[in-house]
Order: sequence, then C-alpha cells, then structure tokens
Amino acid sequence: MMRISVYWPFFLLFLIVLVGCGGQDSAPKTSLYEDDHAVAEHWPSDLADVAVKLRERFSDSDANTDASSDSFAEIEDLVSWTAEVAADTNLAESDWLPLYQASESLMANLRSAKGVLTPATKTQLESLCSLVDEAASKVPEQLPNLVKDES
Repeated sequence: MMRISVYWPFFLLFLIVLVGCGGQDSAPKTSLYEDDHAVAEHWPSDLADVAVKLRERFSDSDANTDASSDSFAEIEDLVSWTAEVAADTNLAESDWLPLYQASESLMANLRSAKGVLTPATKTQLESLCSLVDEAASKVPEQLPNLVKDES
C-alpha cells in the first residue's frame, strides 16, 4: 500500500504532461510563415490587374497629391510589386526585364518625390501602365493538360 501512495504524484505528473503535450491543431502547418504574412487588400490578382489598380490610384491621387495620401502609398506598393508579379507569370525574360527596369526607375523617382506626383512621375506611371498592358498580352496560356482523357 505504501508503494502506491509514493508513486501516485509521479503518475499524476506524467499524465498531465502526456495530455498537455498533445497536438492542438488538427491540420499541420504547411509553412513556418503562414501566420506571419498578411496580403494587402490592394495586392493585384495578376499582371493586368497591376495596371488597372495603378490607374485607379493615379486618378484618385490627381485630386489629392499630399504625402499622407493612401493613394500615393498604394501607388508606391504597386510599382514596387510590378516586377514580382510579372516574374510569377510565364513571361519570357526579354518581356519581364523592361518591367523590372521601369519599375525600379519609377520607384527611385517616387521616393525622391516625397509624396507628390510630379509631371515626370505621372508620365512614368502612364508609361509603366502601358508596358504592363503590353506584357500582360504576351503572357502565354498555361500549358494544356497532358493527362490523356479516358472518355
């Protein structure tokens, strides 16, 4: 009888540790960063959407060119994301490279403009939108399904 009472606290501690170390999520994480990464609401859905969203913000910022403007900040985001979005497509490097160079040049000008869309940056924005439209029309279709249809 004495042995059971001596081991009883150790048994309870073992049981608590065993239950407490059980899994808490029914599905394992697929990425270490999935909880850390928030996608901005103005993130473009594809390459053509970059130009659409830029034009929307550009027209919004025509009325308000203040440095605190949300439109200006979103224009900066969209310009900085242009090369990344284009790189996620099936574009050839020769079609992707002008987008990268134009967006990098425009980002430098936007940073130095400190929140004000100058005539030069407006012209560059229009040019970038045209480049995006042209490149989006060159994105090849996805490869056809190579699985043989059994019907």
